[in-house]
Amino acid sequence: MRVDSDLREMRGILKGQLADWVSSRFPDGTSPQWWLSIFESLEVSASPFRVVTPDRRAEDLNLAAEAILLAIKLGGVRAAIGAYWMIRIAALALRFDPPVADLPQILTPDGSAGWALQQIPLTRERAIAESETRRVEHLNAGEGFYAPVGGEVTLEGEVAFSGLQDVELILSALPWVCSHLKNKEIESDVRSWLEIRGNL
Repeated sequence: MRVDSDLREMRGILKGQLADWVSSRFPDGTSPQWWLSIFESLEVSASPFRVVTPDRRAEDLNLAAEAILLAIKLGGVRAAIGAYWMIRIAALALRFDPPVADLPQILTPDGSAGWALQQIPLTRERAIAESETRRVEHLNAGEGFYAPVGGEVTLEGEVAFSGLQDVELILSALPWVCSHLKNKEIESDVRSWLEIRGNL
């Protein structure tokens, strides 16, 4: 599979040179699907169920963080998807005892949650308001609003994702690290967001 060979090459790239490799490998740009395959492969590789050396596990977790940040920078994935995956990888790192050594700050609970909070595109008030607007739209929607059952669906142009969807995606991941937060300011902010999650 091509992703496997790409991942093997990526592991051999010096830190800070991944962007050059991606540009060379994909001169016309990358797809979100490719990035997600890379994230998933690194997550599986670093799993506690895999028998790998501690160094290899640390390298894969570090590479995952670097790849997520690069994917956002290059426009390969939305910031919300990157935030979701950063928390997911940070939560994976929490499963090891003793802890995995030499991980970047962004893969700690506080680092991943604090960074993810910065990727939330709406304020809490705006998220609640947009959620209510969406609820009203769905309640008042006619038959044309929904895809026909068993029928063909044609999408015109690029599918757009709302800021509210991005908020919901990030909030779905925050509980994975919430109980491990040590920074009181970050913890307070995370809990304030999670308190409104049920209202969205």
